[in-house]
Amino acid sequence: MKPLDTKTTLHLRCGSDIRETLKTAGFIGEFLEFSDPFCQGPVPDRPRDAFIETRAAFISGSFDLPDQDALARLRGEYDALDRLGSYDHVVLWFEHDSYDQLILAFLMDAIATIQPETEIDIISVNQSPEFEPIDRFIGLGQLSPNGLIWCWENHRTPLNSDMLTFGAKVWKALRQDDPTDLKALAETENAPLPHMPAALKRHLAELPDAKTGLGLTQSLTLQIISDLGPMPLGKVFGHLMRSYDPLPYLGDLMFWSEVQWMMNCKDPLFTLSPPEPDTNWSTRTTTLTDTGQETLTGTRNFLDTFTGTRWVGGVRISPSHMD
Repeated sequence: MKPLDTKTTLHLRCGSDIRETLKTAGFIGEFLEFSDPFCQGPVPDRPRDAFIETRAAFISGSFDLPDQDALARLRGEYDALDRLGSYDHVVLWFEHDSYDQLILAFLMDAIATIQPETEIDIISVNQSPEFEPIDRFIGLGQLSPNGLIWCWENHRTPLNSDMLTFGAKVWKALRQDDPTDLKALAETENAPLPHMPAALKRHLAELPDAKTGLGLTQSLTLQIISDLGPMPLGKVFGHLMRSYDPLPYLGDLMFWSEVQWMMNCKDPLFTLSPPEPDTNWSTRTTTLTDTGQETLTGTRNFLDTFTGTRWVGGVRISPSHMD
């Protein structure tokens, strides 16, 4: 059987979830992971080295990685982008959520700057083929080898200048400390990157609600506990991904980091059962408090009790009353 690609093809993906499935499907090109999660943490408008250091510090602190390991890994991923021109064909594999699309926006800006002399295609999908037994399509990692071949044959589009320009505009707007420009881009009709506007709207929904002070992930987390009662955090995450989130984008450790940020407050929104030996965060039972219920309904504002700092792109979210 003739391979679909060549050994001088590079498959670039914002994670490792399809690496082995691509091999099983018969693809023989190389694989590059670039997985800086711009949907979380500070995304400042800073020079490259300072930007990478800022991102590495966030990743290290949020995902319990040694500082130098996080920095070395991130530098390696960014440096690898400078070598795209050494391949005859580069294929960008992405789905429709904000985790993927914000990385795609960064790549559009990076490719416009680097201008590698190579053929580049984009695969961006928001659905699975009919033959895949998937209840809700969340990402490419759910697909079988035949599903990835289906993406290759039906959703592979040559990169063009309109995609680069639009993506670069998104990347610039994402790093601003005012979300006005990003909100305008989220309303783009017939966007060159068709899944970007919806992903931007979901990203912007993480900004605090005027009444509750909660971002959408925070609000949905409390809503699940309110609707279904006390349960292990892993099950809360499962409900969030399967049904509550209109456009789910979080991995499990990313969700745990969101939960930890919600715990940075004077009056807890929920309680967690004590950790047990040889278990992880997902088994800990969470129970909504009166403060959590009042915040969810808008009779209290989370920013009045929040003591930490979180980021939505370049927008810093901190307590409304600083001591």
